[in-house]
Amino acid sequence: MRKRSEDSQKVFTRILIGIIISTAATLLVASTILYVNYNRIALRQVYRTDVNSLTQTSREVAKMTESAKSLSYQIYQDYTISSLMLYSKPSIYQITSAMEQLDNYRMSLPFIESIYVYNSKSNEFFISSDGVRNGQQSISEIDDQGIKHILDRFHDYKPFVPIPRTYKVGSTEASEVNSYTYLCYDTINDNAKLNYAVIVNIKDDWLSPNMNAADQPGKTFIVNEQGELLSDFGDRPLLNNLASETFMRPIMQDTEHSAYFTEQVDGEKSLITYTSPDSLGWRYVRITPYDVITADIRGMRTHTLLFCLGLLAAGLILSYLVSRKLYHPINNVLVRMRVMEAERRGSLQLLRQDFLRGALQGRETATCNMLEDRMRFYGSPVDVHQSSRLVLLRIDHYTEFCETYREDTQLVKYAMMNICTETADTHYYVEAVDMGGDQITLLFNEKSENNSLSEHEDSHQIEELLRMMQAAVMTHLKCSISCTLGPEENSLEECIEGYARSAEASLHRLFKGPGCLIHTAGIMAYQSKEYTFPAGKERQLVECLMTGKTEEAKLIYADIVSETAAYPFTVFQLALSHLTMTLNHVRNTLKKNNQLTLDSVSGSLMLPVKNAEDLSEVHEHFYRMFDELGSKVEEKRTLKHEELIRRINDIVERDYADPNLCLTSIAEELGMSPIYVSRLYKQLTLKGLTDVINETRIAKAQHMLVQTENSVADIAERTGFTNSSYFYRMFKKLNGVTPNDYRRKELHSEHL
Repeated sequence: MRKRSEDSQKVFTRILIGIIISTAATLLVASTILYVNYNRIALRQVYRTDVNSLTQTSREVAKMTESAKSLSYQIYQDYTISSLMLYSKPSIYQITSAMEQLDNYRMSLPFIESIYVYNSKSNEFFISSDGVRNGQQSISEIDDQGIKHILDRFHDYKPFVPIPRTYKVGSTEASEVNSYTYLCYDTINDNAKLNYAVIVNIKDDWLSPNMNAADQPGKTFIVNEQGELLSDFGDRPLLNNLASETFMRPIMQDTEHSAYFTEQVDGEKSLITYTSPDSLGWRYVRITPYDVITADIRGMRTHTLLFCLGLLAAGLILSYLVSRKLYHPINNVLVRMRVMEAERRGSLQLLRQDFLRGALQGRETATCNMLEDRMRFYGSPVDVHQSSRLVLLRIDHYTEFCETYREDTQLVKYAMMNICTETADTHYYVEAVDMGGDQITLLFNEKSENNSLSEHEDSHQIEELLRMMQAAVMTHLKCSISCTLGPEENSLEECIEGYARSAEASLHRLFKGPGCLIHTAGIMAYQSKEYTFPAGKERQLVECLMTGKTEEAKLIYADIVSETAAYPFTVFQLALSHLTMTLNHVRNTLKKNNQLTLDSVSGSLMLPVKNAEDLSEVHEHFYRMFDELGSKVEEKRTLKHEELIRRINDIVERDYADPNLCLTSIAEELGMSPIYVSRLYKQLTLKGLTDVINETRIAKAQHMLVQTENSVADIAERTGFTNSSYFYRMFKKLNGVTPNDYRRKELHSEHL
């Protein structure tokens, strides 16, 4: 028996030692193979990350170009600033008003360094800058001498294409500015000579932090097709030609693709990632030290070797213990396996959430094959090839929600996700993703038994489910949610790609209110509509504010804002920005002309509309300033003057068709001096009486153009104009279009 026991112990010992040695050898060989391959995998992963980051930088440049183009065109069309471009000697009042407007444009976008308006007739630059350069400079004295070279060769530059350059705005080296210059110009005699130009300079340091963030290893820079440096790159100056450097040669030779390679850069082995040329012909390059990429892999190799050695040593000890007491280690292994399995199930949920969140936000590449592999790995029943829908939930009154639940906010959001998932489980596989803040994304994936439903039935079914979700969340969690329903897509990949559109559509909750149901397709249809800011209503708003008619001003303002509900959300933001600038201009005018003291915050401070959940929050911001302006204007106005203005306006309204209606005829009817009537009217209304007569006649003409079929000449005569040419000029000056174009536009709008 003792012999048999000894033999058994030897067998156990040999088996265990053999298993340990085999396992250790396998780990060692596998680790060696994996180490070799991990270098390539790490390089590919860094390449994918770098390409995504560089592509995002390219999009930022495109957005910057679009913003500069939009701003340049708006300045180019601005009536107030046109005096700087068209008149050889504009008056001091015109210059002051135009420079204020130019400052407003510059302050509306934080990354603008300066704006130039050039007039070739006077060879003068009118400059708006955040430094001490504001004002008027001649072409011979301007501190930015580089702009002279650009204007001399303006034919070599395309409009609205960024021109990287460095220029000085003072006498010291610290006064050098790196910027991207956008040129908008007009010429005389078929492009033979420059007439006037609008130049927008955008700060280089606005783009550089985005490219070289502190949390990203390596350096990022931009080059053009000739290899000239267009952004910061170490100590190399802007526009330095890098084509001759060794690491740039593969990039210059490959003119069509995005790729990566390793090469020595400044004496250090580095991974070089580059993109294909964008629409500007620019290429984005990132250089990352090779040691930074492979640091974790080298550490993993060391740890693996130490682990294998430890495993061998442990095997010798275990062989002795297992030979005497085999049950205990086996039992311990089973217990540990059960614990690890439980941990794995919990971690898979977190990993699935993180992956889907990254895919929706564009941080993860989400092709059908990758989605299928990941969903299978995470144990999700979703079929990525099946029809899918995306629903974006936004928690209403989110600030109050966070204050109510405080540290339990995430737990309540998790409960909300469970409620929504269980509500839809009968008809759909649902993946709920916490997007942070007030947003939760639901991915509805059709079950095979639902394929027989028609498109209308499916849409009706999912709308009912969303209403049930809203009711269940309100019942159990006492909070409201708004839903944005995306269109049905053929696969989960297409569904995920539609997240950005649904996120943009969800902003229309501002118009529809909390608890609403928004259809992404309906909101995206607004993209094709062209919006024209109602300049006529804006003039009425200014007139009401100037004369203290606060309630009428609120109605006009609300009408202007409500019209933007049928357009993309950016139209609403631009309209608010425009109204803010207008209100700021009114405030400044009232301060100058009426010596008013205004206590509220500056009108140039915009309300953060993306955080507003109801239009009343936006209205309250503007109404508060309207009330302040109205109360101050009311203090300055007397009943006598108000009655006089009313009588003058009544005369204009009554006799606008009389060609002889003028300042003198009105003064005679009132028994007053024309000079006194003119001065008093201008002081109280801030508008010239002659301008009011012309605006009234043009307003009547607008009505006749739409409501009657009379000829333009007949309408001009009926509204008091004795000269059709003068009527055409005045109509185009006030409306920006000719009478015939105005009639066609308005009639076309009525038919839509």
